[in-house]
Amino acid sequence: MRTVLTTADVAERRRFQFWQDAVCDTFVELDCQARAERAFFGEITTAQCDGLHFSNVRSDGQIVKRTHSRIRRAREEVMLISVQVRGIGIIAQDGREARLQPGDFACYDSTRPYTLNFDAGFEQLVLHMPREAMVRRIGRTEVWTARRIEGTSPVGSLVLPFVQRTASIVADIAPATASRLSETCLSLVTAALGERLGDVAEGGSTARTALIFRAKAIIDSNLHDHGLNTERLAELVGISPRYLQDLFHAEGTTVSDWIWKRRLDKSRRDLADPLRGSDSIAQIALACGFTDFGHFSRRYKEAFGASPRDDRAMLRSGARG
Repeated sequence: MRTVLTTADVAERRRFQFWQDAVCDTFVELDCQARAERAFFGEITTAQCDGLHFSNVRSDGQIVKRTHSRIRRAREEVMLISVQVRGIGIIAQDGREARLQPGDFACYDSTRPYTLNFDAGFEQLVLHMPREAMVRRIGRTEVWTARRIEGTSPVGSLVLPFVQRTASIVADIAPATASRLSETCLSLVTAALGERLGDVAEGGSTARTALIFRAKAIIDSNLHDHGLNTERLAELVGISPRYLQDLFHAEGTTVSDWIWKRRLDKSRRDLADPLRGSDSIAQIALACGFTDFGHFSRRYKEAFGASPRDDRAMLRSGARG
């Protein structure tokens, strides 16, 4: 489903109030201020897949602020990623400022104040999702916010064209296909963030974040490996097992728990995937690193509240999220 909110059909005197409401309804509660006195134009086109929203924003210049008072009244926590399509956008959060040119992107977190500044007309593609969905990928967000990821960087150059094309078709294709494309969009974004963080990891906390990001990326690439454990992962990352455990403990988890969580998440996506429809549940479990089917079934039911067989049927019918 695709929704369009535009000021084009609104009386001039009511346009900016309409826009303020549209921005708050689409993203989070914000305060907007127009840059010029003339009749204002703004338009948001949004498509959704699972918990990920793709919003194309075209608008005249403005300042947008997420304030402490707005945060205190918030009903949800959201992570946002702005990809600049046209014009210049400035994102400020956590003591940093990212000046985005076409092709660049940066992320920001609704749980802390931020400012978006557009001196003139602009266009952005904004990905927004429950904060938890992004935290699962990158951990604590403070290091990542308001960092400009250049559209000319090796991985960054892939983001705008892929996200742009996905946003244009995600509402018109099969849900399973849309879900895979959305997952790829987030994978590209996080890969580009990791590439950028590696360039700036001079501080202790930033270096630790870069290391745990690398560890999580290696886990996601090796879920099929039945022998993946703390010692093997530490070897792949290039640090000691004890230091690796310390990194995960700082995030409130353990290496083992994170590996099993990611295996369960992948198994659920595969069970819902019609392209895996001919694969048995045991085959999918094995491909996700589970060697004991009984152990897999118990962990799966604990995580998702239903057996793999029952959940597969419900996921295919669209009865479960």
